[in-house]
Amino acid sequence: MMKEFGILLFGHTRPLFIADVLMSLEKQDALKYVNVWIDGHQGDKYIKIKTDQVYNVVKNFNVENIYKHQGNIGFRKMMLQALSVAIKQYDKIMILEDDCFPTRDAVHIFNEELDNIKNNSEIFSIYGHPFLMGEKNGICTRFQGWGWGTTSEKMKPILKQLIDCYSRTEFDYINYVNSVLTDDIIKRIDITPPRLPTKTLRNYFAWDETTSLLTALAGMVHKPTNPRTIYNFGVSTDSSRFYDISAFEKPPYNMVAHENIWDYF
Repeated sequence: MMKEFGILLFGHTRPLFIADVLMSLEKQDALKYVNVWIDGHQGDKYIKIKTDQVYNVVKNFNVENIYKHQGNIGFRKMMLQALSVAIKQYDKIMILEDDCFPTRDAVHIFNEELDNIKNNSEIFSIYGHPFLMGEKNGICTRFQGWGWGTTSEKMKPILKQLIDCYSRTEFDYINYVNSVLTDDIIKRIDITPPRLPTKTLRNYFAWDETTSLLTALAGMVHKPTNPRTIYNFGVSTDSSRFYDISAFEKPPYNMVAHENIWDYF
């Protein structure tokens, strides 16, 4: 029998990050919904130290399930696998990465918002971390993957297409993207410069940009929560991508530093 609501939380090598996310969820009495997916080390002893630290943090919280991997399957595949499991278990799903910090009312608001869009075929997802641009009248035509949620019924057809795209060779995938990336679709998704999905779509598969493409092709849109419920705190000098705090704290990124994250609870 399907449960009403579940939360997917993804981690790998950042124990302090996932601890803060779990503490926020604990304060909301939401650990009973949480399924933690931890990617593995593939025999690398240095990565294993970190993945073990993450697991040791997680097991101190009374979450519903922990999916701990030995192999390093990669975040893209882990996302697709986790969603494949979740759509068979829950009517409504909230998805968090270990750098997506939920505010004190996030779980309640997501639950409520997902109920509100359940029968609206136009809206695919709810998201908590706003772009603060390209969003008009409470709607956005670009998908946002930093703390989001949807229903299993909405997810099923998109997930099937996502898995198909992931399974293609890179050459075949890029050819597919180029065949469907019309001017109209580009206008729908390239609305948050300089953070543009087409830059990635034309080069390689990424689950979030591809989700943005597939939902745009389906004519679907996305709804930010009101108020804001998620703060991405992955910006740091150690990050491979989001290393310039002064640049990434501005739209469309709106990221915050880890050391200040509880100011936003």
